Amino acid sequence: MAKTVNLDYLKEMSGGDRELMLEMINIFITEVPEYINRLSNALNSRKWNELEKLAHKSKASALIMGIHKLADDLRKMETDTREGKNIDLYPSYVKKIETQFRIAAKELKEIAETL
Repeated sequence: MAKTVNLDYLKEMSGGDRELMLEMINIFITEVPEYINRLSNALNSRKWNELEKLAHKSKASALIMGIHKLADDLRKMETDTREGKNIDLYPSYVKKIETQFRIAAKELKEIAETL
């Protein structure tokens, strides 16, 4: 049973179309490693503008997959990086977000096998 992911919105958005749901889930899963890599690179290069853009872009994906805690954390990082505040927290934001993405991808893989 998924603890991080809630696919109610995806089911509604897709009209319950199993193939479309699987396609969306697979896109999310496929993009996670690259996204995590880009997050780490932006953090290590101190490219706060890039962190903001990554957070903004991935918020929608998190919401579509019903990962509300992740979306909230992305929103917080997006706001802080845009405003240039709490810079000392950026490493912890990135670590937490990376962990949530990995957990969600794992859950989605398991869900995809049962759809």
